Amino acid sequence: MKNKLSILTLITTLAIFSACSSEPEMTYADLGSEEYPQKFYMEYVPCTYGENWSVENFNSDMLPEWQDLLVETNSTLVAAYGITFEGDKPEDAPGDGFWQLVWNSKADAEAGWETWEGYDKTTEWAESTADILACGSKADTFSFDAYVRRAGNSLGEFDLTSFSSDYQQCLYNEGQGASELIAVIDQFEEWIEASDSSIYAPYGYVILAPDYEDEEVDLFWGNFNQNAELREAGNSYFAETGSDIQDAFNEVLTCEAPVDYNSGEIPLT
Repeated sequence: MKNKLSILTLITTLAIFSACSSEPEMTYADLGSEEYPQKFYMEYVPCTYGENWSVENFNSDMLPEWQDLLVETNSTLVAAYGITFEGDKPEDAPGDGFWQLVWNSKADAEAGWETWEGYDKTTEWAESTADILACGSKADTFSFDAYVRRAGNSLGEFDLTSFSSDYQQCLYNEGQGASELIAVIDQFEEWIEASDSSIYAPYGYVILAPDYEDEEVDLFWGNFNQNAELREAGNSYFAETGSDIQDAFNEVLTCEAPVDYNSGEIPLT
């Protein structure tokens, strides 16, 4: 929504993966700045299709062993998603999509990566499946503190096997910062509560603060809708009824155009 302050969650076709797995319950960790409460830790690993890429090959030859390796390494990973570009891949894209990892804390993420990259069988798995899908290492990963204001299903339950996400990278305007942004988010929340959510629901959003140095971005804003049609309906509705809130966001942030993605859950078990 909002003229889509938005960001990243690989593969359109990952949407056909079966969900409904018995995964750990997500909690919120107290990470980073106190200005971003209600947070967890999200990472995006760039991935590139191999010469033998297909959904069938991923499901039969890559996914099951990955799930087994999570058990063998006692992973505390909370959730995983695949995302790919809805339209043409940008020329500067680091891959064909991303393998998104969701952790309860940065400490969990660091411990998980240390164990994963120190385990011989994970290296063997990555090498043996690179002809299907080749993904980066921890050094290639984009990591973020995530600020979430409301539960993901607060405006209707998502079908996580296939949904739409869009992301936009933003910089604070001079003299603006997190406190000003949260004040506008308060207004956005009031708009959501008063809106006719049947037009665009389910809907969720996240603000991602990079846990890496980059002078070109202060944050990403991500929006989540069930599909592109509901996303566009929500955008139009917000343009009609929330223009004052958009103006307030524009005073705080300068953002690039959103990038649209197809997203799907990657089951942990």
